[in-house]
Amino acid sequence: MKRFTAILLSLFVAGAAMAAEHPNLLLTKEGVRQMKAAKGSIPLFDKSVEKLISEADDAVQKPICLPVPKDGGGGYSHEMHKLNYYDMYNCGIAFQLTGNKKYADKVKAILAAYVDFYPSLDFHPLGLSGNPGRIFWQTLNESVFLVHTAVAYDCVYDSMSKKERKTVEEKFFRPYADFIMHGLPHNRANTQMFNNLNNWATWATAGVGMIGMVMGDDSLVQKALKGSDLSGKGGFLRQMEVLFSEDGYFTEGAYYLRYAIWPFVTFAQCLDHYDKSLNIFSRRDGILLKAVDALLQMAYEGEFMHFNDALEKGYSAQELISAVDIAYHANPSDKSLLSVAEKYQKKVLVSDAGFDVARALSKGEAEPLNLHSGYYRDGENSDMGAFVIMRPYKKTLNSAVTFKATSHGLAHGHFDRLTYAYYDNGHEVITDYGAARFLNIEAKYNGHYTHENESWAKSTVAHNTLVVDGKTYCKGKWRKAQETWPKPYYHSFKEGLQMASATEDQVYPGVSYSRYLVYADVPFLEYPLIMDLLKVKSSEEHQYDLPLHYNGHMISLSVPYKKATETMHTLGKDNGYQHLWVEAEANGADGVTSYTWLTGHRMYSVSTNTSPRSEIKICRLGASDPDFNLRSEPMYLIREKASDHLFASCVETHGKYDLQVEQSANLVRSCKSIESLLDDGSALVVRYNFIGEHSATLCVWTASADENAVHSLSLPSGETIGWKGVADVLYK
Repeated sequence: MKRFTAILLSLFVAGAAMAAEHPNLLLTKEGVRQMKAAKGSIPLFDKSVEKLISEADDAVQKPICLPVPKDGGGGYSHEMHKLNYYDMYNCGIAFQLTGNKKYADKVKAILAAYVDFYPSLDFHPLGLSGNPGRIFWQTLNESVFLVHTAVAYDCVYDSMSKKERKTVEEKFFRPYADFIMHGLPHNRANTQMFNNLNNWATWATAGVGMIGMVMGDDSLVQKALKGSDLSGKGGFLRQMEVLFSEDGYFTEGAYYLRYAIWPFVTFAQCLDHYDKSLNIFSRRDGILLKAVDALLQMAYEGEFMHFNDALEKGYSAQELISAVDIAYHANPSDKSLLSVAEKYQKKVLVSDAGFDVARALSKGEAEPLNLHSGYYRDGENSDMGAFVIMRPYKKTLNSAVTFKATSHGLAHGHFDRLTYAYYDNGHEVITDYGAARFLNIEAKYNGHYTHENESWAKSTVAHNTLVVDGKTYCKGKWRKAQETWPKPYYHSFKEGLQMASATEDQVYPGVSYSRYLVYADVPFLEYPLIMDLLKVKSSEEHQYDLPLHYNGHMISLSVPYKKATETMHTLGKDNGYQHLWVEAEANGADGVTSYTWLTGHRMYSVSTNTSPRSEIKICRLGASDPDFNLRSEPMYLIREKASDHLFASCVETHGKYDLQVEQSANLVRSCKSIESLLDDGSALVVRYNFIGEHSATLCVWTASADENAVHSLSLPSGETIGWKGVADVLYK
């Protein structure tokens, strides 16, 4: 026990010593010295500094405004307090770079105002969050406030008297940190939030740890690292272990990794300055750097792929500026990060890390970012499914196919197992809706996720995957869905033939389904072909719906259809179906039904094996939406009623449609028919027949994923077919 006490004492003394020099969070004294010495010689950094100082000058001129909290995201009180922490942040850094006392005085004045203002606040009155803040409607924003304000305080610390520091720490920062960790004295509701393992807790631990560093209070730093009880069951270090797989995949998906990576790398940078012995950027084989790389890969045209709760965000987001700069500062051998800053961001942090990036760019050291196919396992032990990206090898093509077979993704996850999406020619072609939210638009449910996020965006029918009996699986309960995950079967990124596959048998009782998604270079087609086999098994008959959500305008359907011209009905009453207007209906053809649409300047056609009993629905989103919260987007759906069924489809990219030069070519699909040649429980063999007497025969060994196995099978037709490995495509 004495030894343990001695260790804690030594840690406290060491922490206090390391925190004695200011600034020491995102900036250091040596870094500031170099920035001043290089003034006027590094254009990108000079530009970033100029913008920050301009914003700091504006802040100095403004009166201090601390409105009584009442609004949600986007509302007046919310935005004013948000501006206050940005003003303090900008003024603090401006003071370090210029030495002009007016900037430090502004930070001190705002802090003094909060010293008087903060004690009177109870929980925020809006009542929309299970973890309400005091200044903001949710505790998450309180933590973001503290992260930025800690940087400002670090920058002006030495300009304040001991009395001023004591006042602001005892009357503002310590009560603020205590609130984030425990809630208010009369309501300790927030304790679990701080020790949770999600992006909220990451922001919370970063804020508490950073203000602890500035104040020289190592006990707060240790609580941030190990949880408020120091058990290690919560805290920043545990978050690094649990929230990322070994591949850097973040369990809540790309959009929330974009948000969480900000406090992760920010706090890590501060810890690296505070205590080098932590080796924070080397921890768990460099997991934070892997996470930055995974995030950059999970993007198309610089925008993050839309799965789980997601809005339109990309490389230019402020979170990514921090991620790229700090990752490069930690690993300057990765010159591809420089190209992200140069091409998409065009600005850097005014910090030691941003200075390193701008200096390297001024020397012409940037290298292209290599976007490639990737297999990103999910889960703390990398055993909870995977997210797969398949990209073409030909550099002239600008495409990506994604396959999602991960765990649910906590509260921000969607009920979308084995869904896929397709990006091509600068567009999201086969789409994922993402989140139903108007971020920081007060008129739209106070900037919160709208009700349609639950009733539509998360529902299974809102995704490009199987829906059984018109129901969202697990009855739409995310905690139940979080208990299981798909079983990846096989993946391959061989040039010319890429594949991702998985099986799901936990979410619909009595139903098992497997999907085999192939992205292949076909010698007789203009662009790569997506081949999709979705095999469903059950001992009882069910209704199986396979929706396809796309971006574009319908061109044709290969069977006669009846269009609703005067009145429309909804596809169903619940589980997301209530939000879909049925615009047209048809019955499938005997053999194959094809649907073609236009996106940008290209045509896309999906062809699926059908029969006259197959039901075809052409739908549009927007029903049961009295507040116009949903985007009006199209959907194509095939419905089958069966026990066992194989959906065999292919997606062709074809043609050119250019209004500027009034030219069009190859606007008609090539797929003529789809034949299921073998489906015996050990193998699937499906032949896609195309014009010109061409065919592509997809062969998948479903019994075991042995890449070296050689297969030779006699088909019911008498034909013998053979291939090596799990999957192959035979062309004619």
